[in-house]
Amino acid sequence: IAVLSVVIFHYFPSLLPGGFVGVDIFFVISGYLITSIILKSASNKSFSYLDFYKRRVLRIFPALSIVLVSCLIVGWVYLFQDDYKLLGKHVFSGSFFISNFTLWSESGYFDSKSYLKPLLHLWSLGIEEQFYIIWPVVILLCFRSKNHNRNIVLSCATIFIISYAISIFTMASDGGANYYSPASRFWELMAGAIISTLRFIGINTSLSKLMSLLGIILIALSITMIDEKMSFPGYIAIIPVLGASLIIASNGNDLVVSKLLSVRPVVFFGLISYPLYLWHWPIYSFYRSIFAGLPDYHELILLLLSSFFLAILTYYLIEKPLRNARNKYITAILLALSVFGTGL
Repeated sequence: IAVLSVVIFHYFPSLLPGGFVGVDIFFVISGYLITSIILKSASNKSFSYLDFYKRRVLRIFPALSIVLVSCLIVGWVYLFQDDYKLLGKHVFSGSFFISNFTLWSESGYFDSKSYLKPLLHLWSLGIEEQFYIIWPVVILLCFRSKNHNRNIVLSCATIFIISYAISIFTMASDGGANYYSPASRFWELMAGAIISTLRFIGINTSLSKLMSLLGIILIALSITMIDEKMSFPGYIAIIPVLGASLIIASNGNDLVVSKLLSVRPVVFFGLISYPLYLWHWPIYSFYRSIFAGLPDYHELILLLLSSFFLAILTYYLIEKPLRNARNKYITAILLALSVFGTGL
């Protein structure tokens, strides 16, 4: 659902003017899931940095490598030399998960030329991977102390407060930093991490159906009422973050939400959400670059269907077979090296 809102915003912004907050929602979900994984393995002393990052490689690199190489091929055929150089720069930063810093040094996410950057959307992967580098270290350090539960909670709260304060401070002084800096984004991942940590130490975070419904309402308000003219993130980003947090904290108590998320089409969208996110923006961006104009409604539908088609192919032909393969880690690592090589 988070990815779909982003896709709809990019293709039909008038339908969901705040659809871009889907990334913020995904940050909360990611923070919750990754913290749960780390806490579980750290508590039984089975956590391995090597295994942790191998799993991240297996999840991220197969689809990413296909998209990056495809962009280079299409760009070689259709883009002017200067535009292709810019694409190469973005492939490099995307390969090493520093797209957010590269884009921070350039113009903003919503500027008039953003559509000319096929890999603009990789900034969010950069934020996530930077979080994955730092957060396991923090948790493992906390586990070295006797009061590790308390220290983990304090770490969550401290990072959340400092990061949110940075977001508020840079909202007016530096919009680029506010949007792309991990320092102003980590609080969104920490919102999910806090829920995971509270559950881990035995505090019941389950909320009533009413609170779950409130979470849905907050997300609905976010994707329909927030727009790109507002300073974002900052104060207003708390709305989608709180909404996502309330739904996660409901822990499946709301049967309506549970049934909705278990419906086959929703489950299917969840399976292809990552490759869909990777494909949808390059397809739109290349169309704008090649044809030098806005696509009409019918063309947008065709581009959207193309995104879904490529996402489905990527999932069934690349991601799923690789996850079931015996040598999946070796294959994933080779793909990772190929991505790095492509970036270089």
